Amino acid sequence: MTMRMTGMVLAAAMLIGSGCVSQRQHDELLTLYNQVREQNTDLQTELEEAEARLAALRETGDDSDVYRQQIEEARAERDRLRAALADAEAELARAGSFMELPAELDADLAALAASNPELMTYEPERGMIRFQADLTFDLGSAEVRAGARDSLRRLAQILDSSAAAPYEVRVVGHTDNVPIANPATLERHPTNWHLSAHRAIAVKDALNEAGVGAARMNVAGYSHYRPLVPHRPGGTEQNRRVEIYLVPMTEHARAEAQRGEQSPEPVPAEGDEAFK
Repeated sequence: MTMRMTGMVLAAAMLIGSGCVSQRQHDELLTLYNQVREQNTDLQTELEEAEARLAALRETGDDSDVYRQQIEEARAERDRLRAALADAEAELARAGSFMELPAELDADLAALAASNPELMTYEPERGMIRFQADLTFDLGSAEVRAGARDSLRRLAQILDSSAAAPYEVRVVGHTDNVPIANPATLERHPTNWHLSAHRAIAVKDALNEAGVGAARMNVAGYSHYRPLVPHRPGGTEQNRRVEIYLVPMTEHARAEAQRGEQSPEPVPAEGDEAFK
């Protein structure tokens, strides 16, 4: 994190506190906040890769000067990334301190998660509610279970409220690292990439059907590459999940979403290859 960005974060925080933020400054702040979040995620991935390289080098058992040097370099890279990650998390905390969800929205999400703690958890510091995949879907399936669909309908009511209107809804699917082997499952979801994305889409569809505007939502699938805990042989329940993030939208993004909501649904024309 550069000193320039740190200064921008602190200056923006002072402006927010004084209540004298223009629309342009507000949008810049939202952009900065999202940039810090993305950098934080990238650094976490790089750190995991550096630690994996270090572990692989240690397992060789080679005691030559070349390997000792490689281990030292890997250790230095890991330490550098840990320091950079700590800096990024500190800046994210500063940015997040004035990007907190409105109290009413925060309370509604917390109450929803508390109503079914086995299925859902809520992390207010990340503006995220997590659904446990094993309770949201059957094994190898991307069809939302009836019980989870009811909770998603309740979540949609919250997301469709005026308090949540300034936020876009990001739905992210995750799996563990056990390859898909069932032939019937492979036909629908050839890889864990597909399964994670298809589950995110299924949750998005459930929220959309319950009233959340499609133009406010986007989806992603990370397969097994963003685990909460280290993967274990035989599968890791904690890593099979779908996360729903509320992310502040800039004024420009809100305008685009409004135009998207007003756009008519596509109607296939005769001979239109796109609809065949």
